[in-house]
Amino acid sequence: MDNHDSYNSGYNNTDQPPGHADQYNNNSYYASPPDHERQPTVPLKHSGPGIASFVIGLVAILGYILIFFIATMAVNESIGVLTPLQAEQIALHPAVVLASLAILVGLILNLAGSILGIIGLVLKNRKKVFAMIGTLLNGIMILLFVALILVGINMM
Repeated sequence: MDNHDSYNSGYNNTDQPPGHADQYNNNSYYASPPDHERQPTVPLKHSGPGIASFVIGLVAILGYILIFFIATMAVNESIGVLTPLQAEQIALHPAVVLASLAILVGLILNLAGSILGIIGLVLKNRKKVFAMIGTLLNGIMILLFVALILVGINMM
């Protein structure tokens, strides 16, 4: 039997180009897909910026709770029936001033956390769970800050 016979089983058929598959030969050469089309063989890792965004969001929320608790306890002793002059004095109370500055620091943390969350969402081949949660936490805190500002402006 010779290799060019039409009844050939296809074994040791060397005159075919690579990538050619005939009906009798299942052991043909198939080119592997390019690297950008391959599925990852290892499980995906969590996004580093996403984890950082999540942690920043949690720390900021805990910081806000702590700030309001401490400022309330410090000012609570001064509050009674207030005249407008006394209300202005409470606004200049050191605990209120420090709480205001701490809230601004928290806002800056939330802005950084939002940016890191967005970066974590954009990264390819990474899990995006922490990035989504971190972006939501930080975004909600920023929206609450804006709402607090708008309520303050409307109360004037």
